[in-house]
Amino acid sequence: MTDPVVERYVNICRSLKKRFLRKPNITEARDNFYSFGKQLLASGNKEYAVSCYLSASQCEEQLGNTVGETNALTKAASLFLQLEKDKQMLCISSNEHYLAAGIDCYNKAVNKLVASNKQDLALKLCVELGCLLVEMGHIPDAEPHFIRASSLINPGNITFQIVVLKKLCFCKTYCKNYMGALETLDRLVYLINVATSMIEEKITSHLQDTLEYCELTTLLLLLIVDTPFLHLSQLHKDLIQKYSTVPLDVLTSEPDVDRFVNMVEITMATKHKDYKTLTNLHNSLYSTLDSQQNELFRELISKVETTDLVLL
Repeated sequence: MTDPVVERYVNICRSLKKRFLRKPNITEARDNFYSFGKQLLASGNKEYAVSCYLSASQCEEQLGNTVGETNALTKAASLFLQLEKDKQMLCISSNEHYLAAGIDCYNKAVNKLVASNKQDLALKLCVELGCLLVEMGHIPDAEPHFIRASSLINPGNITFQIVVLKKLCFCKTYCKNYMGALETLDRLVYLINVATSMIEEKITSHLQDTLEYCELTTLLLLLIVDTPFLHLSQLHKDLIQKYSTVPLDVLTSEPDVDRFVNMVEITMATKHKDYKTLTNLHNSLYSTLDSQQNELFRELISKVETTDLVLL
């Protein structure tokens, strides 16, 4: 007995062939695919629904409707990734076919938008895909999409560049590409300084928080990578020197004295291989750090415990 879902899908496809692909008939078929896809989704049938949206995207392409085509491709991509998530939740073994298909649909949509000079829409899709992949635990797969998003951002949109670069830094750090993460953090600091100069007033709290995130993460990475001081860039030398001592005027010159002192203690405890102090510092700062900074802190403690450091 023929599956009624398959039978209806095949009938829509046949209607195109019978009517010689005249545009009015393509429009009718597209609308039928969208309508049927929505019905299938409402009944929880994602696998068949995704075929409808893929077919709708082909119809949109025939009609020359780039936005409609990319919307249909994005919907299909989203469904593929949902199917992959469903397998994860059910602990079902996956060959990642749905994941690969979803990424492919997103990439096709992005390429179409870039070719149509719609960079703003393209970069939003890149970020959307990257965030979905991070959420699903496929962080190495997410990195190239954040890189591409960064390349598509208008240079004047500094705020969005900062958002994307933070996500890219997360991926590089997770993949233990620490030199790449340091380069990304340096770029972030540069953009924050540019943004601050453009505002021409006191740095905003959001930018200040991001700057502090960059400083602490950079410090932890430098202490882990352990490059000899003379081989560091001037920016990194300045950071290490800044947090190597507590100046006498720190109580009046630093807006957040506790943070400054904590940074110095991290640096000095690492220099002197003071495992106990470093561990106590991590315990006291744990709730103020994000998950990645906590992971870096644990790695630094392990390194201090087991190796000889040359940086300081």
